[in-house]
Order: sequence, then C-alpha cells, then structure tokens
Amino acid sequence: MKKRYLLIVLSFLCVQNTEALDLSTNVLLRYENETDQINLAPRKRLRLIASVGADYKLSDNTMFIGQVRTGLKNKQNVPAITVQQFTDNPSGHKDIYVSRIFTKFTFDKLAVIAGKIPWKSKQITDLFWDRHLNPVGVHLDYHLSKKQRLTFATFKPLDGASNTVGHMSLFQYSRQISTHLGIITLAPWLVDFKGEPDARYATKDTHFNNQFIRFSGAIKFNDSQIGADLGWSTKRVPNVFFEQFSKQRFSYALLFSKGSLKQVGSYFTELKYLHVERFSVVTEFAQNASSRFATSNYKGWDLRFRHRLTDNLWIGSRLSRTKRLVGSPEHSVRFRIETKFSF
Repeated sequence: MKKRYLLIVLSFLCVQNTEALDLSTNVLLRYENETDQINLAPRKRLRLIASVGADYKLSDNTMFIGQVRTGLKNKQNVPAITVQQFTDNPSGHKDIYVSRIFTKFTFDKLAVIAGKIPWKSKQITDLFWDRHLNPVGVHLDYHLSKKQRLTFATFKPLDGASNTVGHMSLFQYSRQISTHLGIITLAPWLVDFKGEPDARYATKDTHFNNQFIRFSGAIKFNDSQIGADLGWSTKRVPNVFFEQFSKQRFSYALLFSKGSLKQVGSYFTELKYLHVERFSVVTEFAQNASSRFATSNYKGWDLRFRHRLTDNLWIGSRLSRTKRLVGSPEHSVRFRIETKFSF
C-alpha cells in the first residue's frame, strides 16, 4: 500500500502538462491549552497541520485529485502533529500520508467521485462525520435543477492507514429556497451503517449496525447564517449498553455565524452548541474537534473567531467547553490560538 501511494504521488510530479496541474499548500500552526478535566491531565502544546494538494485536469469532464498531509495515519480524524509539548504528555506520532486520492467525473446533471473521497454530503457542522476522514467509496450528485440535488454515497470507512471497517451508505435530498429573509437550505438524509468486528484502530462502535434519520438546514442572510443538524438513530441500543444508554439516540447542533474571510481585513465569527447522545452517531467517525474526551455522549459549546490579514494568511482563536451527558462525570475546556497560511 505504501509503494502504491508513493507511485501516485510521484506521478503528480511527472505530469508534463503543467497548465492542467493545480497545486495548493496549507499550513496551520496552533497553540492548544486543554484544562478543567477530571480524569485527564492538563495539556499544553504547539501543533502543526500541513497539507499539499494536487488537482490534475485529465479532460473537460474528468479530474484527478490527491492530497498529502500531516497527522496520525492510523487515526485520520487527527490531522495535527505536535511540534512542542509544554506539559508532561506524550507527543504522539508524526506521520505524513496520502489523505485523499480520487477521480472526479462531471457531466450535464451528474457529478461522480470515486476513490479515497472527502465527505461531500450537506451538513451544517461536523457533528455526524469528521471532515478529516476520507473513506474509500463512491459519491454521486444528481442535480434536479440549479437549486435541487439528490445525493447518494456508498463507502468503506478507514481502519488505520490501509484497512477498512464496516460499510456506510447514505441518501440525501437538498434544496435551496430564496425568500425575502434570505436563502434557506433544507436537506433531509438517511444513513445506514453495517458494522464489522475485529477493527484494529477504528474500534468505537464500528462493530454495531446502526441507521439514522438526519436533517440539516440553514438560512443565510447578508453575511450571517443560522443553521442546525438534527439526527435520530432508528436502531435499538445494543444489549450490552442498553441499561445505561437506552435513551441515548438523539443529537443536534445549533450554529450561528457571521462574516467571511473572502477579503483582506474581514472577520469571521462562529458559535455552535452541540448535544450528541451516545448512539446518535457512530462514535468513531463523529467530530473530533470540540471535546477532548469524547466524540459522543457529551454536550457543550464551541466559539471561534478569525481575521484575515492578507490574501494568504489569517489568525484566530477558538474556545470549547464540553461535559459528559451520561456516566462518570467528565468535562473539558479547550482553548486555541491559531494561524493559517495558504498558497
């Protein structure tokens, strides 16, 4: 598998038609301070997230896309590596790996991507699926009109760098409606996950089957947005956890944002409130950015602020506070100062 990835990366470097090749680089440097835990020691560290992407246009309707980045190759929802540890905590691995590699086909009303693909379905937040996870599969978008779209995806989530676990399929309908209040987006979706035992790395709830009814919606007006993600698991909680988590099947996230980073000198602010019950998501694949101790069975809020200094550089900060819903008490405060350079 490593030799195959290396061959793919080298092929980008050997492309002779440079006009068809678009390269991009992103480097994010972050100071992170995590405090107020009950069972975890405080942690301060300097983190780095770096990626290099390449888009190669094969024809008018075919594109080959790849990305190499830092992170933990066996836990790819962790895209950062520790540059400096300021407290007595392990620094972890410093991996570089191929995070995305796929082909995109675009037709009149249909777009298809296949390979190790990014998450393309409509969601307002990362509550259900962490955007840094790129499973192996196929995603199709069929445009009924300029403002209506049908989405189908079927894929195998990753278990470490080279294996997969289980199988997930989803179907989504999304629509935009223009009103005097703003542009409203409505997106109901269905998700089916078939679990698989004996995962080596992706072990959190991936051995259970689960099905979800979800809804994502938002209204945009001027430079502001109000949105929500809602979801229910339709499956009975597994017997081994039923007594403690029998009612833990609902999740929601509420979001308010204002501004954008499109112009030099602009600001962006975003506030989220999250409530994620134990079996309302597949714990292994849910958002990993807000809470230190969990990706499910927690509630809390997340506030971020960013300011664009130049065309290629922004600075910002982020503050999250979360608390466990059911079970032994735990809570956490995560504070970040970060800057990102793109070219």
